[in-house]
Amino acid sequence: MEKYTIPLEKAVELSPVPSEPDTFTNTQPLWSFAGGYGVYGGSTVAHCLVAAQKTVPSDYVAHSLHCCFVSPANPKRPIEYRVERTRDGKSFITRTVQATQKRGVISEAIVNFVRVKTHSNNGDIDKSGSLEHGRKMPNGLTLPDQAEMDGKGVDGPFEARWGEILNQTSHDLVNTQIRYWVRAKDPIQQKSPQAQLAALAYMSDAYFLGAAVQVHDVAGQTFGTKVAMAASLNHTIHFHHPEAVRADEWMCSERESPWAGNDRALVVQRIWSPEGILVATILTFLVPVYAGLLTSPYPGGLTCPSALREGEIVKFRLWMTER
Repeated sequence: MEKYTIPLEKAVELSPVPSEPDTFTNTQPLWSFAGGYGVYGGSTVAHCLVAAQKTVPSDYVAHSLHCCFVSPANPKRPIEYRVERTRDGKSFITRTVQATQKRGVISEAIVNFVRVKTHSNNGDIDKSGSLEHGRKMPNGLTLPDQAEMDGKGVDGPFEARWGEILNQTSHDLVNTQIRYWVRAKDPIQQKSPQAQLAALAYMSDAYFLGAAVQVHDVAGQTFGTKVAMAASLNHTIHFHHPEAVRADEWMCSERESPWAGNDRALVVQRIWSPEGILVATILTFLVPVYAGLLTSPYPGGLTCPSALREGEIVKFRLWMTER
């Protein structure tokens, strides 16, 4: 695939499909990780969100998105997103989005919206008129612009930085946190919460595999080299403070894996703004794909699929198609 130079703000754009009401398609070419098979899942998630956004009033913002990946998408073919207007309420709206290509459904998503500044006046809440609490961003973190940090060398519309100071290890694997700084490479001109949430959704599906397998790495033995790639089964985002999201500024992403077994892994991700506001919580259920002991060029055990033997690629494609 040629170098991907499309800014993230453009990569999430959709265009209406003529004569098909509430149906949209990608405006720009689809992106995949170098050597990857299928379309990068984050772009599908973001496009489902954007398609749903186009069918609701501008004073509503998404508070959650639940996406199920059905089959891999062909990056050389357009994807159509058909929106079902599931429910329109006074404060909450629900949309169901089906993403399809020529051979059938590739993913389905339910997107829930809330009217801006809607809150409860129930007597059970505190005097300020709202219940508020949230996990705090870890103390002592330094922004990448203020310290020397390694970067994720991917050819895409966003970037990540990580450093040993960001990570918290534990003897109990489920208590190990792996942290990154993430942001869009190019400035996002639109200041609306809808544009910012779409960009965040796009970035939210990257590097989950590292969180699941890196906790197993010990000195002299890298468990991650046995894992070539991963296929997401489903992906859920809870948006907490849409007005605080600035996707082109460094956001702290903390990932942990509370459970793995039966060739599946659950990864939880929390994202904070540079000001320390928890803006999103993401849950992804994925299937690691093992490919023997390979040398991994990426931290966290991520092996570029192009490094796989041809037979392994064929097996992976067959497994992705028939799973």
